[in-house]
Amino acid sequence: MRQPFVLIHPARPSHQILLHQACNAQGLFNVRVTHDVADLDICLARQPRADLLVLDHAVSNGLAVLERAHYTRAVLFVGHARAGSPNLAHEARRQGLWVLADLPFPLPVRRWQQALQRIQTVTPPTHAHRNSHA
Repeated sequence: MRQPFVLIHPARPSHQILLHQACNAQGLFNVRVTHDVADLDICLARQPRADLLVLDHAVSNGLAVLERAHYTRAVLFVGHARAGSPNLAHEARRQGLWVLADLPFPLPVRRWQQALQRIQTVTPPTHAHRNSHA
């Protein structure tokens, strides 16, 4: 089986290493941390498409970044939404994206493990948005 390709788009630089190491600890080594939206766009345009986008609730321009998630198989949210900002996980579900989990910081290890296992073994729900671009 192909190793899932994971993109991490953190709002806080201090979380980059934490999230990358948390993926590695679960046996996911095809992981890339994006540093800005331009970098995220480049990664999303690559083939094969990303399997998972780990997105921090506190990312600036969250709804615009969420639109890019339609180019991935699934999304996993971490952290907490900024005051007055929309809940990105709720919005992603409303848009039909496959949301693996919505986890706070510090990461609850067992729930993190379960979510990452699902990306490796489960087909997305049929109602999840599937990108029609090849």
